[in-house]
Amino acid sequence: MNTQTKTESKVRKELISGFLLEKTAKIMKLHFSRTLANHPEIDITADQWIILDILYQQEPVSQQDLAELSLKDAPTVTRILDILENKHYLTRQPHPGDRRKYNIVLMEKGREMYARVLPVAKSFRADCYENITPEELKVFITVLNKIHNHIHPQL
Repeated sequence: MNTQTKTESKVRKELISGFLLEKTAKIMKLHFSRTLANHPEIDITADQWIILDILYQQEPVSQQDLAELSLKDAPTVTRILDILENKHYLTRQPHPGDRRKYNIVLMEKGREMYARVLPVAKSFRADCYENITPEELKVFITVLNKIHNHIHPQL
């Protein structure tokens, strides 16, 4: 088997198993967590950042919607919200249409943390995509969106 055939075989195996995508996502999250930890002025984790980012983009958000948007289960989101609420980054407000629900809203301190983390997150992403041309990145995003929309069209 020649080198090109071996490479093509390896690519097919990784695509079929899905491991390459999962491995890349996990390593990016790990490196982003380490990046955040290297900034003493930032006291949130990568998972907490996801919640802050969603809230910043579309608050108020119900706790249930936040779980769906973050692709995290309800108990995990509850734990993250408890931590962020204890840090005074967000608050739970009664949902106007359903007394059993809460809307989650960023507090000023949460907005300040968001503003602190955003340039770090942007820089991290730019570093990750440094060796990818704009055309490759556009194709990459298109392909990921196609996979996502095929598997999970309701989001």
